[in-house]
Amino acid sequence: MRAIVNGKLVDLPQGTTVEELRKKLPEIGQEDDVMEEGFSGTRPLKNNEALKEGSKVWTVPKIVKGEYDFGF
Repeated sequence: MRAIVNGKLVDLPQGTTVEELRKKLPEIGQEDDVMEEGFSGTRPLKNNEALKEGSKVWTVPKIVKGEYDFGF
């Protein structure tokens, strides 16, 4: 099966889940949101959801909130 992940065409076994995708592609962080583009818009995928043939997915890193030191 082939899917487009972050703009790259990737060969994957049939029924690959988001969790398995994270293991196969180390550039996808464990906390990143995996989004799927479809005819009805985009939606986040859960870890146990399987990708479909021709899926277009991309990852969005979680925003890390923290304190900033502005030197005041």
